[in-house]
Amino acid sequence: MGGFDGLQGISPWWWVALAILLAAVEMVTVTTVVVWSALAALVTALALWAAPGMGGAEQVALFAGCSIAFTFAGRALVGRYGKQEEVGHLNRRAAQIVGREAVVDRFDHGEGQVIVDGMPWPARLEEGAATPAVGERVRIVSVDGIVVRVRPL
Repeated sequence: MGGFDGLQGISPWWWVALAILLAAVEMVTVTTVVVWSALAALVTALALWAAPGMGGAEQVALFAGCSIAFTFAGRALVGRYGKQEEVGHLNRRAAQIVGREAVVDRFDHGEGQVIVDGMPWPARLEEGAATPAVGERVRIVSVDGIVVRVRPL
């Protein structure tokens, strides 16, 4: 008795139930990975409906093969035609302040600190810029990690 003999003679509805379960997992995880196995389960159910004498090993092989093929094809399709989200500055706080004005807290030899919205930021002067005085306003022109590059207004 083989390992997949228990699948011999099962109803295609079991594969449909697996497809629904996998689709539910996909809805919870929102990964666009499990959906391809759900589709493979539906294809297996259709194949079993068309060929009711299909053995358990053949059902599992069809499901596995379709899962792999659909996953590769689906990832390619999603990559090509899926919604391309713009990479924003949501989690890059320093990039959000480029172009804004800041108040000089201290500066010495081209490096210092500026205040933006009450928060201190390590800062460097843009090349060739004159050293600003404490309290002077500067413009943030770029960011390198958490260090902002500034120039006097």
